[in-house]
Amino acid sequence: MKTAVLMATYNGEKLVEKQLESIKNQVLSPDYVIIRDDGSTDGTVQFVRDYIKHHNLVGWTITQNEKNLGWRLNFRQLLIDSQNTDADVIFLSDQDDVWHLEKNKKQVEILSSHSEIEVLSADTEFNVSTSEATVPTNYVFKDNTQELSKFPIERFYKAGFRQGMTLAIKKEFINRFLKYWQEDYNLLPHDALIECLAGLLEVGYNLNESVAIHNRHETNASGRAVVTLKSSKALHIQELYAKYQGYYEIVYKVLQDNNSSLTQVEKNYYEFTKRRVANAQSGNLWQVILQQFKDWKEYEHRSSQIRDILFALKKERS
Repeated sequence: MKTAVLMATYNGEKLVEKQLESIKNQVLSPDYVIIRDDGSTDGTVQFVRDYIKHHNLVGWTITQNEKNLGWRLNFRQLLIDSQNTDADVIFLSDQDDVWHLEKNKKQVEILSSHSEIEVLSADTEFNVSTSEATVPTNYVFKDNTQELSKFPIERFYKAGFRQGMTLAIKKEFINRFLKYWQEDYNLLPHDALIECLAGLLEVGYNLNESVAIHNRHETNASGRAVVTLKSSKALHIQELYAKYQGYYEIVYKVLQDNNSSLTQVEKNYYEFTKRRVANAQSGNLWQVILQQFKDWKEYEHRSSQIRDILFALKKERS
């Protein structure tokens, strides 16, 4: 199997070298390392270019985006880039973690020997360097004493099961969903989409073994809430559309393509999120309240209902 590593960078000049080293020194060397920088204002791009040149790394490239996309769309673009290679397995990489040197080899061996697995995550060790860092709460697999645990079927949107930097993905799986991921779904995290969809299709598994050190610090892009009660109504609406409606539309269409028995269930959630977005856009409090009576079964949390009402009451500043 040929492999490609996709790395997103942004102002990581002081962070990226250890991760580049751990990728370069993998027991199973990647055939491609595709790095996409999201408009760094420090010396990240030049540092990486010099690193590639100094080590004469064939198949390694870095491209700088013409405009800042944000980390979610930057990974979306990297996934698009991966489809232009002949790699069989795609790995995702942050700029500031450190992989154990047998990581890629172990995951490829599992994918090679288990045809039923299309997405393979793994455990990590956490290195928390500052008190301001957010630390993810990992999903606990019931059979985590076994080598592999199957992803559960989560019918509601879930923030994934493991960090995206642990994922090994068969290339054909990416094509299943990428064709439906619109650019304006710009708040949709790639790892949550991949892992939840793999669970619904029953092709996702976790390797119950640490494969990397995941560094958490105050500048991590992930782990922060997009919307708080202090946010604008416009941002609330954008998240409902670009994250939740986007997720359910993609999932529904992929399940439909695969004749899944869950297609109608996910279609119902998709139609629900469209109504939720439309009512939020209307600014009509009574429409929001009426939906909560009609669609109360579709809300995963009571807090989501309260949030919709609070933002319907909020007046935007002129």
